Amino acid sequence: MFASLAALALEAGPAVIRGISSLFGGSDTADKIASAVETVDNTLSLSKQQKQLAITRELQNLPPESRVELERIQLELEKEITRRQELQLQDKQVEHHETQETIRDGDKTEDPYIRKTRPLMARQSLWAVILYCFVMEFLKAKGIGTGVDPWVASILSSPAWAYLGLRTLDGFAKYPKGSGDKVTTLVGNVIKRK
Repeated sequence: MFASLAALALEAGPAVIRGISSLFGGSDTADKIASAVETVDNTLSLSKQQKQLAITRELQNLPPESRVELERIQLELEKEITRRQELQLQDKQVEHHETQETIRDGDKTEDPYIRKTRPLMARQSLWAVILYCFVMEFLKAKGIGTGVDPWVASILSSPAWAYLGLRTLDGFAKYPKGSGDKVTTLVGNVIKRK
């Protein structure tokens, strides 16, 4: 319990802990946790694990009667962190939606120049990366150069990927951005802990 609470406290920060304390009408236990987080945050030489261990020690030094309050603080911190993650996910979804709407509006416009520009750029990007890869590998086979540089190939191909809807490489992640799986999995994990 102490280690998970220490990790949550470190992630949330002292201001959130004090805010939670005010929900309970003030709490000495929450103030002690917030002070411990402030102290370790100000120690720049410590790693995240060392900071978490220091907070865990502080939590273990609290009197046994504060255990119920610690559980309540941990629950509130979990709720707050889940709420923040949901808000971040919603912001990213709205941002992605707006980008897609901009692309769709450009594709539907009456002006043929605007309507054809984005697909033309995507095709040019695709041809540029194909040509680059063939030329660099041909030169490598002739003993000149080192072949394809993945960074150059990715930069050349980025307009094509953007046109196809890939904005970031986390599209290949275990939990795709727009799926909502991240949030539900996190909420599921919080529920399992109880």
